[in-house]
Amino acid sequence: MKITMIQAQKRKGRFNIYLDGAYSFAVSEDVFIKYRLFKGQELTKQQITTLTDADETSKAYSKALTYLSSQLRTEKEITLYLTKHEISPAKIKLVLSKLVNERLIDDQKYAESYIRTMMKTSDKGFKIIRNNLRGKGVPEKDIEKTASEYDSSYMIDKGITLAAKYEKQYIRYPFKKRIQKIKQRFLAKGFSGDEIRAIIAETTFTKNTDIEQHLLETQAAKLWHKHQSLSTKQRYFKVKQALYRKGFSVDEIEQTLASLTE
Repeated sequence: MKITMIQAQKRKGRFNIYLDGAYSFAVSEDVFIKYRLFKGQELTKQQITTLTDADETSKAYSKALTYLSSQLRTEKEITLYLTKHEISPAKIKLVLSKLVNERLIDDQKYAESYIRTMMKTSDKGFKIIRNNLRGKGVPEKDIEKTASEYDSSYMIDKGITLAAKYEKQYIRYPFKKRIQKIKQRFLAKGFSGDEIRAIIAETTFTKNTDIEQHLLETQAAKLWHKHQSLSTKQRYFKVKQALYRKGFSVDEIEQTLASLTE
């Protein structure tokens, strides 16, 4: 079969190939140049298959470039994206190889950038950042190599500011419980135990005795009423345990319960 016409599509970088006077297939500019197609050239069925296959790979590569245009991506993200667009595993492998060779994807560089960005734009500790990178398919070895990008001192400073904010949110909790709640918030955000201890040590927490006593008396009265069916002794220990779990100190609990039992 002979190429009788090569027609540029309205879509930039695409060409229609006519064989023996009839449209046969289309190729990208990359494929057109790579295989040096020209009018009058004769093609075998095997060559046509090679060209159409190369064009499919070229289209997959273009999709990957479009996906990469907005931000950095990992190999796993590219793979999932192309799979979603029904690109075959063999072609995905070829596309990934080309992107890696052209340094358009690099999981280690991605991890470095991701850690720096997360530190600047979020309040997440390294445990969360590490888990996010794992979810994005970054190999463990690349995460370990880039862990030094995480600045614990910087995040501790951020944490001190957050701790003051959290204290206001938990102001109606007993002092001990308030500190516990704040620690739990930082744990959930992926901060390490050492970071949390440093944050707590550097933060000035206010213990309002009047508010705390009012909270204790209110909670004690509710619990005392709730367990009124018990004997006085059972009632006393039941309420005492409940108040202790809520973060009140033993001495304060006993003093408050003494007034209730009287």
